[in-house]
Amino acid sequence: MKNISDKFLRNKIENEKNDIYMEIENAKIKKANLLLDMGIMIYEKIRSEMIIDDSFDNVCNEILEIDKLIYNNNLRIKTLEEKSQEIVCECGSVINFENRFCGTCGKKVEIEEDYLTECTRCDSLNEEDSVYCACCGIKL
Repeated sequence: MKNISDKFLRNKIENEKNDIYMEIENAKIKKANLLLDMGIMIYEKIRSEMIIDDSFDNVCNEILEIDKLIYNNNLRIKTLEEKSQEIVCECGSVINFENRFCGTCGKKVEIEEDYLTECTRCDSLNEEDSVYCACCGIKL
């Protein structure tokens, strides 16, 4: 009988230890998520110049370079998507994006050009009427 009660007690202790380990792991995950949220809030305040601290410069510059890479690659995707769209002439013919004139009626292809302005912080191109940079968020 003692053997059974010893096994029962050991199992009970192991189960309690496992519950405690699980509680510790859940607390670590919650802490990591809170630290991540706090880091994002601090980074946003640094970018909006609410916090000025030179010790963050290297990390913020690396993040800005990553943001620029993401932004510029999204622009490249947008440009490729625009090139794949068909243009229909007034005469009804489908014109290739690279063509300057309609092959059917000879009319000149009028493609609206986007006027862009360059950001002073990250050098990314933004639409001319933008108030804030779409890449880094600085007021243009």
